[in-house]
Amino acid sequence: MSKAKRILEAKDLKLFKRLLRILGSYSDKMPATGVERLFNAAVANGAKVLPKDKRALAILDEILDEKCVADSVQKLLNMRFACLHPLALQPRAKKGRRHEVAFWCRGGQVYDRCKDLIDWEGKGGSTFWSDMNGEKVELIDDLEEKE
Repeated sequence: MSKAKRILEAKDLKLFKRLLRILGSYSDKMPATGVERLFNAAVANGAKVLPKDKRALAILDEILDEKCVADSVQKLLNMRFACLHPLALQPRAKKGRRHEVAFWCRGGQVYDRCKDLIDWEGKGGSTFWSDMNGEKVELIDDLEEKE
């Protein structure tokens, strides 16, 4: 296994652990909200629930903040890609002369919320950025500006 691949897996694992800590802490403090079901699904399926896409991981990394657990859970469950800040995180695609926010496509379904980046059922399969009709798009890569 190459060193770069091990480094990427370590980053994914840190993000997965942070996700578990946030969901676990929130479900302990706020029972009967449905977050415990998400926590159990993440524990049962392991780190394979996380996407492999660089932009998707960057989005999750940005919204999952252990300092404010309630805010992180709210962002994870309710935030849409169009509302992401900083703007460099928004998955944008070029369509003609315009830029539009891209959608996340998994298994033929088109999603626009941050929680849908996570494959809670751990099925895997083909995931990609798409337009609202589910057609694959190439993202405008301004993610380097953030780093």
